[in-house]
Amino acid sequence: MVSRSVPLAMLALLLPLGGCYYLTPTGIGTAPKPLPNVFTIMHFEALSLMGTHKSIVDHIYGWITDKDCSSPRAERGEVYCRDWIGKPPPPPQIYCYSSLARPTCYAQPYNEGNDRLIGFVPPSTPIR
Repeated sequence: MVSRSVPLAMLALLLPLGGCYYLTPTGIGTAPKPLPNVFTIMHFEALSLMGTHKSIVDHIYGWITDKDCSSPRAERGEVYCRDWIGKPPPPPQIYCYSSLARPTCYAQPYNEGNDRLIGFVPPSTPIR
């Protein structure tokens, strides 16, 4: 007697493969590859506009010219492509020493007697 789990296991193995082939007049053939759907491209365009305020073409054109290009900005009357904004200046280094009440912080190391360095914040590297 065959248990009920064997046909279920065979069915579970065959179901994922069901979409790979289809019946043709001459027999079993592979399914044709679907072309990119226009709505899929429109969804990518909408996601790009919502996330970055740039269209896909703006990203490509900006990558080629190494500039910040945006068609929504151009629709507002501003320039289409502009140079990237320069890097912000790095924050200053901070050296903090323990004192009587609360830590005292300086922009330069303070080398006086028995002061104890309790913290040092190096400048961060800004990313464009």
